[in-house]
Amino acid sequence: MKIRILMLLFLGLNLEALGQNLKFGIATGREYSFSNSVVQIDSVSVFEQTEKGDYFLIPSFKIEWALSERFRSSFGVQYYRSYLSLLARYTSESFPKHSPIITKGGLTTTYNFEFPVGISYVLVKKNQFKLILELAAVPVWSIQDFEPFKLEVPQGIDWTQEILDVINAVETIPNPFYMNYQYGISMEYKRFGLTLFRSENMSRSISTDYELYGQSYNFQRRIQSTRLGLYYSLGLKKEKD
Repeated sequence: MKIRILMLLFLGLNLEALGQNLKFGIATGREYSFSNSVVQIDSVSVFEQTEKGDYFLIPSFKIEWALSERFRSSFGVQYYRSYLSLLARYTSESFPKHSPIITKGGLTTTYNFEFPVGISYVLVKKNQFKLILELAAVPVWSIQDFEPFKLEVPQGIDWTQEILDVINAVETIPNPFYMNYQYGISMEYKRFGLTLFRSENMSRSISTDYELYGQSYNFQRRIQSTRLGLYYSLGLKKEKD
């Protein structure tokens, strides 16, 4: 809803006041998570289930300014929804021998707003065809929709209040603000474009510490994605002589 409001506001403004070009696009991508961190607390371990995520759609718009015949600067907004799986695994002498380990947790939905600030270079320009190299720094605002477990405990041998606390404390791990960078290549013909780019984290970790009962435990995680998209350009305004 927020992204739609922003797009409508920009559509209502004068294009010449915004910049020299305005692009609207849609892309698809798949996020890969990487985490080697495991927090061990007595017989309980907390970790991220790292795997290839589902494909997601990324609506976007971008404003461009021509710096020269070949170079352009830009600012944009991109949005996508992804999922984070943080789990707790624990053992107990009271568990049956055929199932000594139990893992609990769930998926947390995250809503990601990206704000790429970039520069591009027109590598090939022939008639109405362009081949463009792109690079951008990308501040990210990630909002997680975490729903804590609210069971009445204890419920059997595999649920205790301590286990609930351990699982619910995973909401302290994701960092709502971090920096990415993205790089890629685009092909334009007339007003339509095809783009392929990669998104990576700038820092070694995009998470905060795992916190439980006032104690902090280091937890590092990273994500990356490859994205393929289409866009439509409203066109450059005429440059002044």
